[in-house]
Amino acid sequence: MLGRVANAIYWMNRFVERADNVARFIEVNHHLVLDLPLGAKEQWEPLVIVSGDEEPFRERFGKASRQNVIEFLTFDLNNPNSIRSCVRAARENARSVREIISTDIWRSMNEMYLSVESAAEDQSIREGPHPFFSQVRQHSNLFAGITDTTMSHGEGWQFSHMGRMIERADKTTRILD
Repeated sequence: MLGRVANAIYWMNRFVERADNVARFIEVNHHLVLDLPLGAKEQWEPLVIVSGDEEPFRERFGKASRQNVIEFLTFDLNNPNSIRSCVRAARENARSVREIISTDIWRSMNEMYLSVESAAEDQSIREGPHPFFSQVRQHSNLFAGITDTTMSHGEGWQFSHMGRMIERADKTTRILD
């Protein structure tokens, strides 16, 4: 296997996993905020801290409000760890190895990309983003399942699996930290 191909497969899966993690973090925090007692302060800043992007966030937005954090972590193309940036990067990696991956993997990646881009243009998503985050998670799970079932479990699959697991380990250590 060429190093270029292994690298693209690894990062494609890592970026999809990162988008899934960010969507899950925001969705969980949103539900926790709903359960806060009246008058309690919402906690959005820890999401930015877990992403490791405190400095760029503060430079661009300053205060960690619900709207600012969701915009930064979801649609901001200047944030390389936003859902939109991750899905774009994953799709670019998939495009670069399109001859290696299955048509189903490409189709799943492309559908996820088109879904996120469409949502980024829809301002109403920002007011009620819960269905969008569920959709990102669904696309991510579908992508992982298609990858596992349509790729032969050789070197390419090992790199895809490694990318997914390293991203999970990274996010887990950030949360524990």
